[in-house]
Amino acid sequence: MNISRKIAHLTFPKFVALYAKASIGTDFFITEERPLLSLSEFPYRSAGYIIGICTGGHARVEVNLQTFEARENALLLATPFHILRIYDASEDFRCRFVVFSKDFLSGVSTNSLFLDSFSFFKNTAAPVIYGEAEDGNLLLRIFRLIDQAIEREQHSYRRQICQSILTALLYEIGDLYNRQHIITQSKPNRKQELSMLFQNLVFVHYKEHRNVQFYADRLFVTSKHLTETIKEMTGKTAGEWIDDAVVLEAKVLLRNSGMSVAQVANAIHFPDQSSFGKYFKKHTGYAPSEFKIMVNT
Repeated sequence: MNISRKIAHLTFPKFVALYAKASIGTDFFITEERPLLSLSEFPYRSAGYIIGICTGGHARVEVNLQTFEARENALLLATPFHILRIYDASEDFRCRFVVFSKDFLSGVSTNSLFLDSFSFFKNTAAPVIYGEAEDGNLLLRIFRLIDQAIEREQHSYRRQICQSILTALLYEIGDLYNRQHIITQSKPNRKQELSMLFQNLVFVHYKEHRNVQFYADRLFVTSKHLTETIKEMTGKTAGEWIDDAVVLEAKVLLRNSGMSVAQVANAIHFPDQSSFGKYFKKHTGYAPSEFKIMVNT
């Protein structure tokens, strides 16, 4: 059985067992430079924060239904609130990842919202940052420092040193993000702003609210205006965005062999298994039970 087809929510112990070159417990690890992770071709959610750097080749990165290109020196960023997929990789695609839990950095700062203070981890931020060769070389040097620190298993302050290097990495990425943001920043027009606000709301509320009117009310526009604007800006209607988010979440959960169809229906707030089944089949062509068997065998 292909393990990559079974895992949808990637817990830290599973992540460490599958990909870690070296780790500190189950809440901080680094991978070697390697080709596309086989798991990544299927949508999944990580229990940790991911910082990746592309060292060669190219691939497509899909984060919460938006697609970006990964190429050499690009940074790939994901949080536990993202559904991530990496696919269509070139044969020479290579990447390295550092993965850590929020708890790993507890105690580093007195600010409990330390990670949230970085703009690049916000839901509205693009999950791919395009750096120059100089940026890529600097960040890879920091990755190598993490390599060296994490391998010193007998060092009394191994964890604290890794926390410090990771913090430095976050600040370097923050500077790169800010520099890029200044270069590319332009004030969005009203339609662009409405589109960004809508997409952000969808990935906060899609489990509980599948009605376009809810989002229109929150954005103080009519449902007709919202649908027309989102269609113009993204090529999909507001309703299609909501349905796609719900279906993507359902697929992720159905790949979890430990959850029944009824539990999946409950997790995404359908009144019963029957209504969920009809909804899922309408949008995918498969009954949930058929899809679950297909992806777990």
